[in-house]
Formats: sequence, structure tokens, C-alpha cells
Amino acid sequence: MALSDVEKIRKLPWMVTADILNTGFVYLTFAGSVFILFLDELGLDNAQIGFMLALIPFCGLVAPFIAPWVTRFGYKRTFVTFWGLRKVAISMLLFTPAVIARFGAGSAFYWAALVIGAFGLCRAIAETGSNPWMKEAIPNSIRGKFAAIDSMVMTVAGIGVTLAAGYVIDSQTGLGRFMLLLAVGVVIGLLGVAAYTQVPGESPAARLAAGTSRFQDHVAGMKTAVSDRRFVQFLIALGLASMGGTAVIAFIPLFMKEQIGLSDGVVVLLSIGTYVGSLLTSYLWGWATDRYGSKPVMQSSLVLTLLLPIAWFLLPRHSNASAPLAMFIAFFVGVATLAWQISWARYLYVHAVPDEQKASYTAVYYAWYSSMNGIGPLFAGMLLNWGKAINTHWLLFTLDAYTPLFFLSIIFLTLAIATVSRLPEENETTLRRFAGMFLRLDTARSLGLLIQHYFAGDEQARMTTTERMGETKNPLSTQELLEALADPSFNVRFEAIQAIGRMPAQPELVDALLDVLHKPASELSMVAARALGRLGDKRAIPPLRQSLVSGYWFLEANSARALAMLDDAESVPVLLQKLRDAPNERFKLAFVSALGKLRAAEAIDDLFALLHHSQFLAHLPSAEMPEDVEVLRGEIGLALARIVGDERYYLQQWRAMRAGMETAVVQAILSLEKPAKRLELPEIVNWAERATHYFARGNDARGAHALSQMLQALPCAELPDTTGRFQQACLLGLGEFGSTRKTFILLSLQTLDVGMKQLAGTARE
Repeated sequence: MALSDVEKIRKLPWMVTADILNTGFVYLTFAGSVFILFLDELGLDNAQIGFMLALIPFCGLVAPFIAPWVTRFGYKRTFVTFWGLRKVAISMLLFTPAVIARFGAGSAFYWAALVIGAFGLCRAIAETGSNPWMKEAIPNSIRGKFAAIDSMVMTVAGIGVTLAAGYVIDSQTGLGRFMLLLAVGVVIGLLGVAAYTQVPGESPAARLAAGTSRFQDHVAGMKTAVSDRRFVQFLIALGLASMGGTAVIAFIPLFMKEQIGLSDGVVVLLSIGTYVGSLLTSYLWGWATDRYGSKPVMQSSLVLTLLLPIAWFLLPRHSNASAPLAMFIAFFVGVATLAWQISWARYLYVHAVPDEQKASYTAVYYAWYSSMNGIGPLFAGMLLNWGKAINTHWLLFTLDAYTPLFFLSIIFLTLAIATVSRLPEENETTLRRFAGMFLRLDTARSLGLLIQHYFAGDEQARMTTTERMGETKNPLSTQELLEALADPSFNVRFEAIQAIGRMPAQPELVDALLDVLHKPASELSMVAARALGRLGDKRAIPPLRQSLVSGYWFLEANSARALAMLDDAESVPVLLQKLRDAPNERFKLAFVSALGKLRAAEAIDDLFALLHHSQFLAHLPSAEMPEDVEVLRGEIGLALARIVGDERYYLQQWRAMRAGMETAVVQAILSLEKPAKRLELPEIVNWAERATHYFARGNDARGAHALSQMLQALPCAELPDTTGRFQQACLLGLGEFGSTRKTFILLSLQTLDVGMKQLAGTARE
């Protein structure tokens, strides 16, 4: 019976333990700065070092041919067996000093090549089994997070191993220091093999299918793989990234030693910067790939990697700043390479390789990936040998043998970015959106709020974090806000809807609010309607139109305001009818505001009628003060101001009048005198002088009369119809209420301002 995901997860600590031990083995034997410096100690040139680095991945070309046998023998059994045999093979390097003593220094290359070849062959066979085994052993739902956590602990182990290795290499000389590290690495590696035996193998069904598999089926599966467009496109991107990234990074230790002038020990310690970069960002990358998909992380990592050859090229040579700057760059090497490794591995196992043909697909992948990892270092080594005579300066830059390598790296990585951008992925997040979430000043705060969200226990804490996530307006919080919509607490759900309304419009957020709106009318549906308006997504218009005629006045009022924010002019007739039918002033104000926001000229008469209505807003609760009634009348005035002209003038005068009515009106009238003089409107100028005189002395009634005369003197025949209607309505209002209704005074001032601007525009024409 196949293990469940829960049972698989329980066994994953064994895999983590094995990976930690394997990290120690890898960094002490055949990978990283230690191995490069060991080959350099043997006296190998760049081309020979490139050959050694290429030999291991080239052995992976056997994968397509041995995959059927691996399938029948068992994925886990193959992996464990040959993972152990490769430790035995690499241990033969311990005899290198004896070989040199017996056959001379020239024999070191051939002996090392023989050992590395045997090691690479065992490694290739083992990994041919591990790829389909790992696809089954790790649940897809946590693959990215597991890769991140696994990488974190391996990074910590790598830092410890590197510190120890750097100390040994710096404190000793000759081949003996490398032999010591190699011996320790082999012992650690064998312990790792023992830990891998505790990880569950493939399911019984997979073993049964493996027992009946035929070579012809495997060949057919590989043919399917190479004709799979998405799979092939992924392999091309992987190959380009390997050529542009891995091949160059392999020779950076020699670059630091030969060109930058760092010692062997410092070169080894640079790996710590890489490990720290990986450690600090590993969980972030794993979380991001599971949450937003592999593709945006792949693209982001390649963009970061593209900056590395530029940084190395600009690195100062033989300077006191060389080592610190090299460590800083090494940090970003860890950030970029780990992001790439986590993201492409997830894409491979989740999207590129189908479960039913995983053996055939992974065999093709492994052969291709190995060949690219082999060609890259081999080509890079040959290129370095070819360019070893380059040593010159151009402007402020130093040109050396590594300059062509950096230039080609940029080309390959650029092509890789272009290829990845064309990869298909379900529910993909675009690079622009992904980068936009992280390249913000509030990214650290947003990530902190996500952590607080998951640890928030009581209702108040959940409400607070939900509110703050909305305040940041960072799409990083999208998933958490959607989760808050399903919180058992009404208050948290209420806060989530309001927070979503503050966010940038995203399809998933709009859909979630539409779901709330479609449910039976409640407080939440009313808040959802307003939030949809704030988001500004036009898809919300049809549902909001339905809510506008739902029969629930509170919901209809909120839907009206939302439709106005969405600039839905087609709803004006319905809004106008709702204004006339609304049962009380509170509801009427909602429709008034919506009509004003939509600049509905057909509503002018109805809105002025409300202002003229002496009983309007007279039945408010006794707790409300008269100044509050004036504020509500001001909302009607604002709606009218939006229809006739610029609401900013209205709001500016509104604030000034609340501070002191007479002073504000005098200043507004004085500002109208200048355009009146330019337009040669002497009657307006004369009445303006009287109006300022009366208002300045506190005689508001006579001041309002003078203001009405200014308005009367405005040549309505030369004005647009809307302005003329405003002129007549304001004259009626001033005649009926005088200075007792500030809204009419304010609208009269705005009508004069708009009218004279329109006259000035006509005069210029």
C-alpha cells in the first residue's frame, strides 16, 4: 500500500539528515573551492581543470541507456547502492601522493581523471534512480518549502565545513591538507548513505509497474519527452542557465586567486558569504515558489545571476576593498543560485515531468542537464586558456582572460531569461507583479505582518494584523486576506473586506468580494459593495447593478456609491429613480453622492430641490447637532459642485468657511473681481465691492443679497446650459434662504468662478 503524504512527511527528517551529511562530503571532496584548489595544487592548467569539472556531469549521458535497468532494479535501491559506491571511488584520490611519487607529477592528471570518471559514473547511475524517487518521496504540496528548509540546514552545515576547511588549508601546505579533508569527507559521506536507507522507497504500485517495464516502453517514453514542447523548452532554459551561470561560477575561485589577489584561505572563506545568502533567503524562495509558482522565481533568480558577471568584472584588483566586496558579491551568489535551484527543480517535478512517465522524462532531463554542466566548464576552461594572454586596460577597466567568459555569461543568461518567460505554468504570477511585491519600501513590514498573521491567536490580534495588511497595499498579503475572509469571527471578516478594499485590484480579491456580494444581504455584503468600488475593477459593475435593485435599501445605497466610484454612467437613470423613491434622507444622500460623482447633469433639478426642501434632514436623531446637518447638506453641495465644475474649488472654500465664514467669503469674492475686470463685467465688479463690504462687517444678509446680484449679472446667454441652470437655482436659493444656508453661498461662488472661466475661454477662441 502506498504511503500517504502525512506518512511521507514524517520520514523527511531522515532525508534532511542525509542531505546534511552529504553536504559535508560534497564540499570536502569534489565540489566547491576546495576541489578547485586541490586541482590547482596538482599543477593542472585551466583547460585540464575544465575537463575535470566536465567529466562528472558528462557521465550523466548514460542515464537514458540505464534507466530501464534502474527502473527494474528499483529507484531507491539503485540510488543507495551507487551513492555508496561513489564514496569508495572518490576515496581512491587518497592514493594521489603515492601515484605522483611513483610515476611523476604528470601522472596526477590521468590518475585524477580515472578516479573522477569512476566516481562520476557511479554518481550518474545513482541520480538516475534518485530523480524519479525524489518526485515520489516528497509531496508536491510542500516541495518548495521542504527544499527551502533542507537548503537552510545544508547551508548551516556547509558554513561549518567551509570554516574548518579554510582553517586547514590556510594553516598547512602541500597535498597533505587536501588528503586530510578528503578522508574526513569520505567518512561523512558513508554516514549519509546510511541515513538515506531510512527514507521510504517507491510505492508498491510503482515497483510492480517497474517489474513489467520494457526497454521499448522506455524508448517510447523518451520519444514522448523530446516531443513535449514544454519539457524541451524547459531543458533549453536549464541548459542556457547552466552555460551562463554554473560554468562561470566554477572558475570564480581561480579568478579571485589569480586576478583579484586573494589567498587560498580567503578564497575558501568566500563560500561562507554564498552560504549566508542562501541561508537567509532559502525559506523565502521556497515559500515564494509554492505560493506564486516556479516561473516568477526562475525569472527573478536569472535576473540576479545576470548581475554577477558584471559585478565580478568591476571588482577592484589587489585592493584592501577586494576581499569585502568579493564577500558581498558572494552573498548574492548564494541568493541567486539558490533561488534558481529551488524554482527550476520545482518546475521540473511539478510541471515538466508527468507522473506516469517520470523515469523516461527524468532520464532525458538528467542526460541533458549533465551534458550542459559538462560542456560549460570544459568550454570555459578552454576559453580561459585561449585568452590567458589578455592583460590590458580600457578606460578604468581591467581586461583579462576572464573578460570574454563574463561577456558570454551575460549573453547566455539573457537568452535563458527570454526562454523562461515563454514557459507555460498554471496560475502563473507575472514577473512584473512578483517583483512589484518585493521591490517596495514596505516589503520587510509586509513580510513581518504575514508572520504575525499566522501567529495571531485572539480576535483583536487577527483584526489588527488584517487591518495593517490592507494599509500596506502590498499584494504579498493577498492570500492572508483571502484566508481572513473565512475567519470564524465576524469582526475579522468585516476587517478583511475593508482591508481588501484598500489593496490594488487583483482578480482573486475581486472574485472573493463578489462571492460575498452574491450571498444574502448582510452587513458584510454592504461593506463588500463599497470595497468593490474602491478596488476599481470594472468586472464588479454587473453584480453591483443587480445589488442596486435588490430591494435592500442599505445594500442599494452602498452599491450606488460603488458604481459611482467605478464610473458607471449607464446606471444614472436607475440611480435617479432610486433617489426619488428612497424612503428617507440617509438613503437619498447615497444616491445624491453617486449622481454627483458621475456628473449626471440630468440630476441637477432633483438635487437643488433637496436643498430647497425646508424639511429635508429635519428628522435626524436629536443627538445630531445643527452643524452636522450642515455637513450633510454640504454633501449635496459637493455632488452639485462635481456636476458644474471642479470639486477642488468647492472643497477649498468649504474648509475656509468652516474656519470663518465671513473671511472666507470675502477672500473668494476678491479673487473673482480680477477675472470680472478682465472680462469687462463692471456690474459684477460693483456688486463684488458691496458684497465684500457687507460680509467684512458681519452683515451676512445684505452680503448674500449682493452676492445674488453678482450672480444675476453673469451673462447666462453666453454660458453652457448646465451653468445657466446652476445660476437660476442658486438665485432661487439665495432669495429664499439668504445667508442661512451656507451651501447656497458656496455654490453661488463656484458658479461665478466656473462661469467666468467659461466666458474667458470663449473670449480666447
